[in-house]
Amino acid sequence: MENDNGILAQKDQVIEAVIDIFVRVIGFIERENVSRFTNPAKDFHIDTDDLSLFIAEVEKHFHISASQSEWFSIDGTIEGVASIVLHHLSK
Repeated sequence: MENDNGILAQKDQVIEAVIDIFVRVIGFIERENVSRFTNPAKDFHIDTDDLSLFIAEVEKHFHISASQSEWFSIDGTIEGVASIVLHHLSK
């Protein structure tokens, strides 16, 4: 059970870091308006250039490199981004 709690804590930490990166990169969205369920493209109408910059910053922050097909395979939420990060960190 302790391992499950550790995994959940790590996931929560990654989600918080991803949210912080999103808010910093986009610049006009307040932190309290973003959650794990936020879909930046749909909820805030963020364009592809800004989304690309956000993803690049996520990859840089976590020292990962996900393929374009991996990014296209997620549901577009902050939690989906965190799932890719966690997948690469577990390798």
